[in-house]
Amino acid sequence: MRLSKTTEYAIRVMSYLARRSDEAVSVAQLSKTLVIPYKYLARLMTQLSQAGLLQSTQGKKGGYRIARPPEEIYIYQIVDVVEGLENYNRCVMGYPQCDEQNPCCMHHLWEPQLLGVRKMIYEHTLADLQQGTKF
Repeated sequence: MRLSKTTEYAIRVMSYLARRSDEAVSVAQLSKTLVIPYKYLARLMTQLSQAGLLQSTQGKKGGYRIARPPEEIYIYQIVDVVEGLENYNRCVMGYPQCDEQNPCCMHHLWEPQLLGVRKMIYEHTLADLQQGTKF
């Protein structure tokens, strides 16, 4: 399983803004600093704002900042806004029904990995990501 490019960008942006929670950062500055295409990023920022994860301010000193303290924003919330959480519950082989009673050939190998990923995104916040040196 892999995060989508949009989710990677969203987590990168949110982590960056969490480190600068006292200032508003423009899309242009974010695009340049994080090397994310401007138009793509502008749409993503709107999406994150509409979900209540970011606040936007208009005007000369406007821009975006995180809407809540980093300890209150969980990784799963970012993933859910961008790509939804369905990928974290579906069969790795693509079967519509795959569970302990009706497992696919990969179920017993994949299930522990999937549970680990779910645990990570549900238990960790943006504050936990601040230990890394890159955003």
